[in-house]
Amino acid sequence: MIVFFPGSKRSVAGWVALVVLVLSSSSFAPVGHVFAQSVPAVAAHSYFIDCSSASPGDGSRSHPWNKLTDALAHPFQPGDQIALARGTVCRGGFAPQGSGSEGWPIRLTAYGHGLRPRIVAPPMERQILLLFNQEYWQIDSLDLSGADEYGIFVSGDKGLLHHIYLKNLYVHDVTGGALKNKDNGLVVVGPSSAAAVFNDVLVDGVDAAHTNQWAGILIGGGNYAYTPDAPLNRQIEVRNSTVHDVFGDGIILFRDQDGSIKTSAAWQTGMQPTQEVGTPNAIWTWTCTNCTVEDNEAYLTDSPGVDGGAYDIDWDNTRNTVQRNYAHDTQGYCVAVFAAGYTTSESAVRDNLCIDNGLSPRLAALQGAVYLHTWNDGPIKGLEFENNTIQWNPPVADAAAIVNDALIPDSPVYFRHNRITSTTPHIYRSNAQFAPSANTYNLAGTPLFTLGDLHDASLAALQAVGKESESRVVHIPLPTVVKALRIEAYIDIDIDVDGLLAPSARAQLVVLRDLAGQYGPDRLKVLIHPHSRSAVGLEVNALRDLEDVYPGVLRYDYKTPAKASAGVIRLLTSSGTPLLEWHGFQDAAALGGAVRARLGAPQYAHMQQPSPLEEKQ
Repeated sequence: MIVFFPGSKRSVAGWVALVVLVLSSSSFAPVGHVFAQSVPAVAAHSYFIDCSSASPGDGSRSHPWNKLTDALAHPFQPGDQIALARGTVCRGGFAPQGSGSEGWPIRLTAYGHGLRPRIVAPPMERQILLLFNQEYWQIDSLDLSGADEYGIFVSGDKGLLHHIYLKNLYVHDVTGGALKNKDNGLVVVGPSSAAAVFNDVLVDGVDAAHTNQWAGILIGGGNYAYTPDAPLNRQIEVRNSTVHDVFGDGIILFRDQDGSIKTSAAWQTGMQPTQEVGTPNAIWTWTCTNCTVEDNEAYLTDSPGVDGGAYDIDWDNTRNTVQRNYAHDTQGYCVAVFAAGYTTSESAVRDNLCIDNGLSPRLAALQGAVYLHTWNDGPIKGLEFENNTIQWNPPVADAAAIVNDALIPDSPVYFRHNRITSTTPHIYRSNAQFAPSANTYNLAGTPLFTLGDLHDASLAALQAVGKESESRVVHIPLPTVVKALRIEAYIDIDIDVDGLLAPSARAQLVVLRDLAGQYGPDRLKVLIHPHSRSAVGLEVNALRDLEDVYPGVLRYDYKTPAKASAGVIRLLTSSGTPLLEWHGFQDAAALGGAVRARLGAPQYAHMQQPSPLEEKQ
């Protein structure tokens, strides 16, 4: 729920009245774009579905269709908009027909006020929502559950398919049979043959949760006999999204180019009880060119086999960057770089925060917090690992924080300006193709390093042979843990042209929502002071939609005059004493690291159970 402070000038009743006023006096907002495209001023046609209506209609607003099958019989045209009534439930799978065109996408969305409209597919349905050989679509503001293999499945078997935008969605509770491959899950955009490829895919503000199928959010993939010069999916972006409670991977880019995963979070990934298909991670890339993973959070990851980590630059990746991410309390590594059969080249791992990774004794000993590994003669070339912070507290005393047994044929891995705090003396176990320098090692005893033929050497011994120049050993105790803290954030609750939370506002709220959910209000109170610049009726829908994952963890103060400009975030003691102040967007590493240093590990107050089975019937 959205919690308003007593005495708020904007009461719930007032919000509802404003929603009705705004939505009854205007048409839908035009569809927005991340990449440069023209936008039609108005929709070609608007169609409405209200599954709570007692009588069938013609699809107009005054006489809406009252079941999904009415819409299935209609081929939609470029620029059309289809809207489901908020607060209603439609049952069955949905595969709307037709394609948009450049500048004239088809939009499937919601209208009215209240909770997002729900589409609940029966267990025998393959997917809840299907697009096949279709392009130029935006799907937003829906709650989708049920089916047995896919939540959303966007696919095709021929040609170049453009402009698939998935925004402000809650996709959950897809329960099927035993896993046979990785081509299934909650949100899957990928080809059904090697002859199909996607261009311009956006996943923004999608919360995907609870499945015994493989993936949370998968863009690309396809287990086909691709030729070496086969085109990759291009212009792929996943942002402001969350995945949790999945049997396999969290958020992944497979066979993509010019892709990114940013300001998103994944937890409780790799929940399959036995290894049926693969070895999962939270957020990673494979056969990805010019791909970036940044400002994300991953935790509580697992695997019945190997991996079970947070971030992974996998084999056949070129020019990948993993930066400013936060990984904590994982069974496996914080970050890995792999090569197998193909070269992984020109990658960078920088400015990440790793805390208490390798909680599994088996995985800690094998992988450490950082794992560089190759097989099938696949080399790693041009890897830089710099300015990362690692707090290593393994369950086995001889586990090293960094493990490198990779084939690195040319220049070594550059490992510099990193900060490692460890409760054990073993810092790294590496072959000779590893060039450490200017690092800081924080531990009570004497650190030990294995580098090539030097086994369990001291820092002084390494420096005597020209290694670890400018590195040092310090002992800095961690801050004293307190019982409770407060965060006050001043945020522009801006609404975009689609009537949805603007990406900048959503990014900061997703970070704060996740952090608040991990600790709970008894340990961390998070108060949002909105600086509103948008139609308030749209704003209340947008904030209500944001609450689907963690009901009630964020509080909104519309009563107290703002004491700071938009973009200010303050960390305070429970009594209100200022501790830290930030300006501008702050990612999970910045906020989560500051809170954890003072509160200690989260108790994960936001853990959820799957929806009751009867809700999926």
